[in-house]
Amino acid sequence: MRPLALAASLLLIGCAHAPSGVASKESIQWIHDDYAGALAQAKDQGKPLFVDIWATWCHSCLSMQRYVFADPGMRGAKDAAIYVAIDQELPRNRAFVTRFPVEGLPTFLLLDPRDESVAARWLGSGTVADLRGFIEQGALSMGGDAGSPRQLARAGDKAQLQGDYVGASVAYEQAVARSDLGDRFRPQLLNKLVSALGHLGTPEVAEKCTVLGDAEMERTGNTSLAADFAAGIVQCSALALRAAELRTRAEVRLQRLIDDKAAPLSADDRSDALGSLVSMLDEEGRRDEALAASQQRKALLLAAQQAAPDADTASTFDGHLTETYLRLGELPAAEALLALREKELPRDFNPPARLARVLLEEKKLEGAEAAADRALRLMPEGPRRAGILGLKARILAAEGKPARDTLGEELQLLRSLPPSQRRPKREAEIAAQLDKR
Repeated sequence: MRPLALAASLLLIGCAHAPSGVASKESIQWIHDDYAGALAQAKDQGKPLFVDIWATWCHSCLSMQRYVFADPGMRGAKDAAIYVAIDQELPRNRAFVTRFPVEGLPTFLLLDPRDESVAARWLGSGTVADLRGFIEQGALSMGGDAGSPRQLARAGDKAQLQGDYVGASVAYEQAVARSDLGDRFRPQLLNKLVSALGHLGTPEVAEKCTVLGDAEMERTGNTSLAADFAAGIVQCSALALRAAELRTRAEVRLQRLIDDKAAPLSADDRSDALGSLVSMLDEEGRRDEALAASQQRKALLLAAQQAAPDADTASTFDGHLTETYLRLGELPAAEALLALREKELPRDFNPPARLARVLLEEKKLEGAEAAADRALRLMPEGPRRAGILGLKARILAAEGKPARDTLGEELQLLRSLPPSQRRPKREAEIAAQLDKR
């Protein structure tokens, strides 16, 4: 999983919660973008409400939808809850996003329909076994001992959603301390703890993160949760005295996970881990190693695309592959990929949105502007549209054309979004630019 601020540049594409949008009667039946209707069903049937908060640009969201939730192994959980998917980009979902803000995608919530409280929260991707267990056992957290790990995690989730990161970190820390080392959900608790601590950003907390990393780095299993912990603990400990030492351990851990063919990691999970590794190596100036990891990532993604049954499923990997092509300086390959995908998926805004970015890098400004306009014609009034308006403003500036109207539209849209989706620094930057014009 990536935080929204980092994921914003990836510009990925979405589909229904099954390959090519097809779902059999035996698979999970999803309600789309109708929280009230889904809640009513959950209340009527006395079941928890499982919410997939996603966006069409979120690569892990797509991987989960197309490769995990559509897996036959999930069928056993199809009657354990009512399932609703909420696209956070759509204006009609703003009330939900305001009430249940997220910091990264995908985020999965299990809600108690009696009072709409968060019974359990899952961050990022996971295996079929992870998510099935989360759903089937999640109902247990609606009752029970107040001091149990699940109840403590529930208290942490509530505090995190309210922006109380001190309270969240205390609750998660207690949940971790009381959880059994063999608990399959312990790595998820650790990632929640790292997320909460990361918001505090003090040297004291950073030192605490190094201690946590030393103790837990090798006890997070071999799923995507282990890769998330390795990447997250590096960010959390950035201000610590031993930050470099912990970073080295995290790099070794990530590479070992990536190379472990027996690990239950999807292609997207391995690509995400490689992306984290490339970023770490780049920050250390280890250019040759970063390029080698990028080449490994490219090969992985190309193989995943070739194995996909159709263009819609293959597009799951477009964002990461575009990012990798840009990192390697292989701009013509990125342009060719996205031009083809736009023809294959003409109603999807993501191929032309990504293409605009690539063409700007290639200094093909007229084509970049046209691609941005094609994307904007297809996009809802959500946070991703604001990002593409900002990209178009950069393109116009490079062409020597006025960008005031585009910047004004971006600012107006940003100010209309729910608090968790607004970007105060960007809003201030746009306002300052407009004042100068």
